[in-house]
Amino acid sequence: MKPRFGIALGGCLLVGLAASGPASAQSPASQYRGLTTIEIPFANGPIRAEHVPEIRLKLKGAPPHRFGMDTGSTGIVVSAEHYQPGPGDTNDGPGQLTYNSSGRVLHGTHYTTDVQILNNDDTPAATARVQVLRVDRITCLHNARDCEPHARPRGTAFMGVGFDRHAAMGPDGGAEAPRNPFVNLTSLASGAPVSSIRPGYIVTRTGIHLGMSEALTRNFAFVKLAPKGTTSASGLPQWSAAPLTVSVDGQVGTGTLLPDTGINYMFVSPPPGSSLSRGGRVPSGTKIEIWLPGQGGPEASYQLSVGDRSNPLQPSRVVVAHDSGVFVNTGRMFFEGFDYLYDAAGGYVGYGWNGRVSSAYGRVTPGSR
Repeated sequence: MKPRFGIALGGCLLVGLAASGPASAQSPASQYRGLTTIEIPFANGPIRAEHVPEIRLKLKGAPPHRFGMDTGSTGIVVSAEHYQPGPGDTNDGPGQLTYNSSGRVLHGTHYTTDVQILNNDDTPAATARVQVLRVDRITCLHNARDCEPHARPRGTAFMGVGFDRHAAMGPDGGAEAPRNPFVNLTSLASGAPVSSIRPGYIVTRTGIHLGMSEALTRNFAFVKLAPKGTTSASGLPQWSAAPLTVSVDGQVGTGTLLPDTGINYMFVSPPPGSSLSRGGRVPSGTKIEIWLPGQGGPEASYQLSVGDRSNPLQPSRVVVAHDSGVFVNTGRMFFEGFDYLYDAAGGYVGYGWNGRVSSAYGRVTPGSR
């Protein structure tokens, strides 16, 4: 369950390359010197097409539970059996969250509470204080793709850790309240100061790292994000979506990117001049190539020919979005080849090549742009 926006990819051949060599002198990796990270494995194993990766969380009044981890939305949504408000929690009033990809609208009450992030079924790693939506009913948009209404839903346990997703998530997607547990830590189980962890995270195929370190990021391609000019209630700056350049069967345009662990397919809103039909599926054989953020210099890039199952980065399908503008929602098969960084304090995204996929399909040239 989650909000989604477009992507489709397929593309031109890349001349073989994998990330190697030190990051360039201007790389932000050096600003993470002396900082630490906390590695947390996914509770359900490595990212796969068949399932959303899960992280163990514990909320008040309930035992630990696995929550789907979604880089394509922001905020925790939870049904009553997984969270009972308790001492120290605040009732922030009614709220709702709209998931554009499925057409689900979750209604309930916002609470600010402490959330434990666990290493395993019973070992805490860190605690965050965030606003969550305690869901008491689900309705559906009139054009919903995948939705059934529920008067008293159970089993809702989803955690969005993305950024700049508020406009995509409906009328209650405001940015003021701290909602992302990965960037709003208040204590570490080790007893180390919270300041030893940079607000942000790295997503790999097998788990996440809370925070960033110089060692983990020295071979990343970094992209500086544009500030939105606002801050969350916790004081973190708000950042615009990451830029990209995409070619669809030779038509090239610039827009934004969403690496999305919540879905196994892709959306694309193609460049002007594309022959693709809005709302339809991208035909097999369509060539798509993506550069993050653009061709030349430090960058990440990958390509695919739609329907080519020999490419591990291939999504289950590629759909053309109705929305205007150029963008790509990669789906989670992106993480077969790439590690992904979000620095919420400094305003960077970063891409690392994990070496599992042939360099015929993708690459990373370390450095910063």
